[in-house]
Amino acid sequence: MLLTLWRHGEAAYSRPDSQRQLTDRGVQHVRATVGLYRSLCQQHGLSLPTACTYSPYVRTQQTASLIASALGLSDVVSQDLLAPGQTDYVSGHYLSEESGHQLVVGHQPYLSQLIDVWCDTSAHTSVSPSGFAIIELTAPCRGGGELLHHAPEGYLQ
Repeated sequence: MLLTLWRHGEAAYSRPDSQRQLTDRGVQHVRATVGLYRSLCQQHGLSLPTACTYSPYVRTQQTASLIASALGLSDVVSQDLLAPGQTDYVSGHYLSEESGHQLVVGHQPYLSQLIDVWCDTSAHTSVSPSGFAIIELTAPCRGGGELLHHAPEGYLQ
């Protein structure tokens, strides 16, 4: 399965953390990065995602909504297992077996940990707001994936 891990866009500070919303700059960055992402997938012959799963936090929901709208995704689902503080990101229980290419919108440091474990790298792979990584995932386990593309900063203008 193809899997895109996407960090939420830049968010404003507020309490509680789960209610932080995207800034105007964050919204623009997500939109610009979707353009880069679409071009990259097309250039490399990769299908676009058919499903999107996101953390229940406001900023990830907003990011997922922006991406889904731009890519025409209708299968967009919140998943509590992607919320910060969950202990078992690596198992991939939030992944859909039916999707040929799934988009997962989440948080740091969890996304970097997934890249490091699934692609079996010792390098801490950072993902800044609106950054993403595309992985060919055979199984959600150590070494079960191959990192195809990494845009840690998303689209920078």
